[in-house]
Amino acid sequence: MAAETHPLESIAQVIAFTAQDEALKGFTVALSALDESGFIHIKNESLHILALPPEIWTRPNLLKKVSNPGPSTGTVVLMLTNKTSAMNNLNDVLATPGAIPQWMAEAPVQTATLPTTGAVWRSTINNILQLHKFFLKSDKIGDDLRSDSENIKSVMSISRELNGERDIPKLLNLILLKAREVCRADAGSIYTIESSVETNGITAHHKPGDEILHFRFTQNHSVKQNLSEFKLPINRNSIVGNAVLNRDTINIPDLYALDSDPEKNPFKIRHDRSWDERIAYQSRSMLTLPMFDISHQVIGVIQLINCKKNAAKRLLTPADFASEVCPFDAKSVSYVEIVAQQAGIALENARMTEEIQKLFDGLVDASVTAIEQRDPTTSGHSHRVSALTVELARVVDQTDTGKYGKVSFNEDEMREIRYASLLHDFGKLGVREAVLVKANKLYPEDLALIQERFNLVRASYEIDYLKTQLNIMQRPDMMALGMNPEQLQAERDQRNRMLDEFMTFIQRANQPTVLEQGGFDRLKDIANIHFHDINNEERSLLQDHEVKALSVSRGSLTAEEFAEIQSHVVHTYEFLRKIPWGKKLANVPQIAAKHHEKLDGSGYPTSAVAEQIPVQSRMMTISDIYDALSAADRPYKKSLPPEKSLEILEMEVKAGKIDADLFQLFVESKAYMVVHQGANKTGQKKAS
Repeated sequence: MAAETHPLESIAQVIAFTAQDEALKGFTVALSALDESGFIHIKNESLHILALPPEIWTRPNLLKKVSNPGPSTGTVVLMLTNKTSAMNNLNDVLATPGAIPQWMAEAPVQTATLPTTGAVWRSTINNILQLHKFFLKSDKIGDDLRSDSENIKSVMSISRELNGERDIPKLLNLILLKAREVCRADAGSIYTIESSVETNGITAHHKPGDEILHFRFTQNHSVKQNLSEFKLPINRNSIVGNAVLNRDTINIPDLYALDSDPEKNPFKIRHDRSWDERIAYQSRSMLTLPMFDISHQVIGVIQLINCKKNAAKRLLTPADFASEVCPFDAKSVSYVEIVAQQAGIALENARMTEEIQKLFDGLVDASVTAIEQRDPTTSGHSHRVSALTVELARVVDQTDTGKYGKVSFNEDEMREIRYASLLHDFGKLGVREAVLVKANKLYPEDLALIQERFNLVRASYEIDYLKTQLNIMQRPDMMALGMNPEQLQAERDQRNRMLDEFMTFIQRANQPTVLEQGGFDRLKDIANIHFHDINNEERSLLQDHEVKALSVSRGSLTAEEFAEIQSHVVHTYEFLRKIPWGKKLANVPQIAAKHHEKLDGSGYPTSAVAEQIPVQSRMMTISDIYDALSAADRPYKKSLPPEKSLEILEMEVKAGKIDADLFQLFVESKAYMVVHQGANKTGQKKAS
């Protein structure tokens, strides 16, 4: 039993299990060396199975060296995948002309995933053997059974087709269609098994955490049906529920032949004809099959209705049902069971892909949250830039005239744009938070230090005043001619008023606005005023770095701080390029890294010019500037209305800094309205 469940993770473990397993004793197994790699060769008297690991099938130069050990009808290629070699990578290899030897292109190709278990591996080899036996039988019987060969090849190709689809709704419809084709079923439905918590489908029939059946899709060649999705508990009250609980196929030759007393029928089945009567249809023969995942857990159910003698015939009259409908024969059941097995694995792979996608989206959103929590003043900026850029990308994709009439973006490219836009400011994690959130020219602690310094000077003025008063009281004769206590007090007050004026000016100069005329000279004058601290050391009212910060002509950042802010683009690129984006999203770092570049080379960080800036980055530049102008969450400036924001962008266009054609599409389509209340949706996708 331990061998049944013990994981097989390596080629060596698979070979050892195959050689020792009692159920596979009719096979011999060996490792065939190929350069620095190797593959598994399993064979019996008439069948060769070549199990190729990713190290071989991902490298065309090695794959082409694999020779056919037997006749093409006696060799099956078993492509092994793992966590890092996704099924879509295999599909890309198989679809690339010349990537595989000619004999392999004509041979049946199956897939298996490592790690696996002994039970699953044994089942895989036996399924291949079963298919091969069907293949041999069809050759021996001759012309009358040549359709068997075609069916087997069809089943093999179905496996590849199913595993190439990752969109779950599309996959479920494809599974149902292929299952119907294999056994000539006129109609059918498909269900998935889900957690009631996962689907928010809690009713009086099931509790949180229970598994439920989720009716997803139906197909009917003869009549049009419009059924909504629904959920039902897994129990003995339905044929589908029985198939799940029994983990086996249920084949009912004729539902109309069932006894009216459910107790006398298999599984105590009752057939309700009310739906048939409503749509003028007859559900006669029925085949219900569970779908299993790689761990042999039921994850869905296929239910097929009315096997037909002629697959193309539509069932429209009672006579059609009487003459054309037949039970599902053993051969059809065998074929469709193989399809169901492949479908279960394909569905599990698609679910895993969806879960990974959701996980990755969650990590991206968490990263954006981390960025924006460091700078609350720009909260929401990344999501708005993403929304604007994706909307503009849709507009470009929909237009069929002008400079971008031939530019289009597929689903993966749109995801690439969305991720790049969401993470375009990711590099701000590498910028000091104090610089990132600096609202005024002085840091709060620097302004507080200046205020404390002024308080110290005031205190020294007060001490000087009190000392002089005390000396006069003790030695009236020492008072200077014409001096009196009122004059001393007035002199102190005058000095304090001067400090107040200085502080008022400093606080005004500290605002991120244009420095008033003559302000720089006045700052130097203040800095030239000295005082003595408690250690009797001479100090200036303003230190050099404070004068430098307050002298910023516009905004709040010094040249060094502005350069540090600009460096976030470099940090963004360095961070993002360390993420293994894969082939379909490989351009994310480059797109994000160039959103501050300008067509005339005046941007940063590399001063790239027009031909070096991808169209995705050009779109993001427009979106980034528009949101910076129109956003209402910036405390240091007022938000501008869309019209004014577009006017400023137009000035950038006229200066040759941003793309004129993209800006025109941005304005004409009103793509910018996507971030405002009452946003209007753009037009339909252009015809391809």
